[in-house]
Amino acid sequence: RKMDPEEANLLRSIIDASGLSEDVQDELVAATHEPPSLEGLETRLTHPVLRELLLALSWEIAVADGNVARAERDFYTGLSKRLGVSAARAAEIQRSIAERVG
Repeated sequence: RKMDPEEANLLRSIIDASGLSEDVQDELVAATHEPPSLEGLETRLTHPVLRELLLALSWEIAVADGNVARAERDFYTGLSKRLGVSAARAAEIQRSIAERVG
């Protein structure tokens, strides 16, 4: 999907704050222009806290433009299932971000 400018700005802010080299940051930003790939994500990201952090960041980006499309909700739901985060915990993370942002 195409990212809205607000979503892209938030993602760029997160990448900028990462402390990574400018070259790596540029690569990460460039990678956002392609649809996300979840291939092998569950084997690369094994720590439960990091999985929940990824869900939180995904939801934060989704709500950045003030409009969460059905495709974004479906992606978030699929991501939480793929990462083995329970539906209840994913909903709790989603509510927490929505309350803080909204």
